[in-house]
Amino acid sequence: MTRLFRFLPAVLLVAAFPASAAAGETGIGIGAGYVDPSDVGGTAWFTGNVRFKVAEAVAIEPEVGYWKKSESVPGLVDVSVKDLNVGANVLYLVKAGKDVTVSLGGGAGAHFLKGAVGVLGFEESDTETKFGAQILAGLDFKIATNVALFADVRYDFVSDLNQFKAYGGIRFGL
Repeated sequence: MTRLFRFLPAVLLVAAFPASAAAGETGIGIGAGYVDPSDVGGTAWFTGNVRFKVAEAVAIEPEVGYWKKSESVPGLVDVSVKDLNVGANVLYLVKAGKDVTVSLGGGAGAHFLKGAVGVLGFEESDTETKFGAQILAGLDFKIATNVALFADVRYDFVSDLNQFKAYGGIRFGL
């Protein structure tokens, strides 16, 4: 089962590519923002995605994201948690003007979590894979023929590590 989720983004890319070519809109997005995982505290989040428009108002968007939160008391204790997530979203796209598109959707993904604690030079770590689902909403602002700025908010439901995310970035059309 774990192997299936490791290859899910690649499978979605291959499956969606012919449809996106017919629909005529594919874009690559990169972004950064803020993530607030439950019981961890806020930190920076980085993401990348590929958006394949598969119908007039529907897109599939495989994605990858990463965040890490660290705290320490120098010479005594070091604690860190990091999350590498891969997944895909299905988005409903609505034109809200000539150069603005609203997106609403949701998806699923795998979160590869690693926690580490170091005390007086001794370190213990644990790695775990958790599956989750997310809901999201966003805006794309077209600034050139094949370039748009985007701003999104989302909530990831990941068992005991739910995550609120607010981020923005740039999307390049292909």
